[in-house]
Amino acid sequence: MLSVAQAAAELNASEAYVRRMLLRQRLFGIKVGIVWAILPNDLEAFRRTRRPPGRPRKLALSAIDQASAIRVVRERKRAGTNRLLRKPRR
Repeated sequence: MLSVAQAAAELNASEAYVRRMLLRQRLFGIKVGIVWAILPNDLEAFRRTRRPPGRPRKLALSAIDQASAIRVVRERKRAGTNRLLRKPRR
């Protein structure tokens, strides 16, 4: 059994974050009186499903996506609606 402080040290996070995850039931633990007890297996399962901090990276466009984007731009120019869809710069 791990305490909140030990779990926070293992996750390299704050104790408040671990308590918040316990209250939101994203990390499973047992409350004994006023103290939380976390099983090592539950902590490992949480670590595997945890999203890394920060903004996700943009996915690179594949060749098919780039070709379809170019085709759309050409169709807009041909139809004369390209300038209507763009927002004016200030």
